[in-house]
Amino acid sequence: MQNFAYFTGRALQLLGLATMTLVVFLFFTQMSMEPLLIWTIVGGVEFYLGTWFLEKGPK
Repeated sequence: MQNFAYFTGRALQLLGLATMTLVVFLFFTQMSMEPLLIWTIVGGVEFYLGTWFLEKGPK
């Protein structure tokens, strides 16, 4: 279970980082601000959940 918690946490962190990086790239296109804000929040939540999952796992 420890490996599952570790890899799930890391995967969520990477997904969140990728989402926020995509938002930065999309910022320089003609996209409106509302979807960018929503995707920034989604990326932040993914990254935070990954960090929480890593800290919550067995030591």
